[in-house]
Amino acid sequence: MPADVVILGCGPSGLAAATAVVNLDRTVLIVSNADRPSKLYGCQYLHAPIPGYETVRHTRVGYYLQGTAEQYRLKVYGENWKGKVSPEDFVGEHDAWDIRATYGYMWSYLHGLPSSKVNFVIVPSIVAGRLPREVYEARSETIISTIPAPALCHQKGHTFNYHTIYAAGTSKPGAEAQDTIVCDGTSEHTWYRNACVFGYRTTEWSKQPTGGERVAAVAKPLTTDCTCNPDIYRIGRYGKWLKSYLVHQAYPDVVKILE
Repeated sequence: MPADVVILGCGPSGLAAATAVVNLDRTVLIVSNADRPSKLYGCQYLHAPIPGYETVRHTRVGYYLQGTAEQYRLKVYGENWKGKVSPEDFVGEHDAWDIRATYGYMWSYLHGLPSSKVNFVIVPSIVAGRLPREVYEARSETIISTIPAPALCHQKGHTFNYHTIYAAGTSKPGAEAQDTIVCDGTSEHTWYRNACVFGYRTTEWSKQPTGGERVAAVAKPLTTDCTCNPDIYRIGRYGKWLKSYLVHQAYPDVVKILE
């Protein structure tokens, strides 16, 4: 199954990357651990549209902070994390595009293309940095990874710093103001982030809540010193293992790689 580009992962960053490859008239092999869309835990919106999907529904989001950014940092990450937190960059109003709709459209579009353009291969897991044989059979010089960086690490001693948060979401938002995100650094609430965007409510806690909520544990990448597989391009928050990476950045990153 020769392909110009191999992409590891089919989450939002992976499909944005694949869309860029196709739009540049290259062939792509997408390697995924399951033939189904990813669960978008904690995802709320795109900060910019993916090219080709500019007309997906968009809105203005109001982004608010209760308390200070330093209080927020301590509440969410504790005393060891000194990097930026989202309220430092996003407080105010800004445009937002529907990430769930965009992801669904990309999924349908890429699956509808002929195999001469796009192929999907299901591989249950990548263990200790060993790439599946399908990657080598593609005979591609360009491999792009959006899967969690630890999957490509084969050297003991490398560190992957992350912070586990707990997220719950529903498409029945209740009484919260629409298209609003509230970050809370105070002790008034146990949650630290409450968002209602495009009719989808997401609440996040830095510690597992005790109120009986059904939550998903999500590991949020912070930093890594891993340099394994230097010939593989890493994009996306989990591919780079970098906290501040936004999904819409995957598309232009792939364009730069291929041009």
